Amino acid sequence: MFNINFSAKIKEAEDHVKQGEKYLKTSLTKWKPDLDSAIEEYDKACTCYRIAEKYEQCRDLALKLAELQIQKGSTFFAGKSYEQAAQMTQQLQDLPTAAKYFDKAGQLYVGGGQRDSAAILYERCATQFQQFDRTIAIDFYLKGARLADQEDKADQAADLYEKAAMQILRTGDYPKTTELLETVTNLLTTLERYDRINRVILYRILLKLFNEDSVAGRNIFDQACRNYPTFDQWEERDYIEILLDAFDQDDKELISKRCRRGYFMAIEPEFVRLIKRWVLPDKKKEDEQQQQKTTTSGVKPMQFDDEENDLR
Repeated sequence: MFNINFSAKIKEAEDHVKQGEKYLKTSLTKWKPDLDSAIEEYDKACTCYRIAEKYEQCRDLALKLAELQIQKGSTFFAGKSYEQAAQMTQQLQDLPTAAKYFDKAGQLYVGGGQRDSAAILYERCATQFQQFDRTIAIDFYLKGARLADQEDKADQAADLYEKAAMQILRTGDYPKTTELLETVTNLLTTLERYDRINRVILYRILLKLFNEDSVAGRNIFDQACRNYPTFDQWEERDYIEILLDAFDQDDKELISKRCRRGYFMAIEPEFVRLIKRWVLPDKKKEDEQQQQKTTTSGVKPMQFDDEENDLR
């Protein structure tokens, strides 16, 4: 068991704060505050408070430190201080306020010309906030994606737009999800990332089917076959086509049978959840369960030939 002398660290932090305040004072012989020295002392105090697990004091001082850095014109380091304030606020379980501080840090990075740092921050924070507040996660993913797009980092932008789309899908907003996935398709096309385009096109088709617009789904499929040879030659293309055929026939049992294909059960979990709405109860399994019940009751079940499993 180790022993950390937190009281000593707290005392050290308080001493640094007092020294920092002295550097900020002005007098008849000292007209301007010594910002550099005050910032250095407050930064040391923040470290001591963090080690001593005095998160509230560390947060408050980090915010004050950020303001001094803004006065000095050091927007990047001000962003770092807001990040630290956000992290301390997370420790205090105040997640909405933490999100605001993270966003402020991102804005400061952008203002200081550090778009890359801002995009990385937004992506990291979006992942953290997914389980707490999907709206915040979506906002951060989109902000990160736009910044990556501005920096001509199409691969990163496509990835973040797709992550935002998956979060929006969970809210049931199919039109917005479709819009973002179209953006992803365009970005991936410029990168010639056809391996990823195939999957995104599948998602776009499924969204049309979820929205009960099989005609639009068929149009996306046909355009993809014409415009992307890799899609037309894709092994899973046939699974998509026969699913569309089932929707064209408006045959619920056939749709259910084709949705049971292993491929459709191994894609993005939210799509799997939605696809399962089309899957009808398996009559064969129900019959087997009923036969088992009858057998256990002492009555010999009648025997039937297995029906042919029509995959087409």
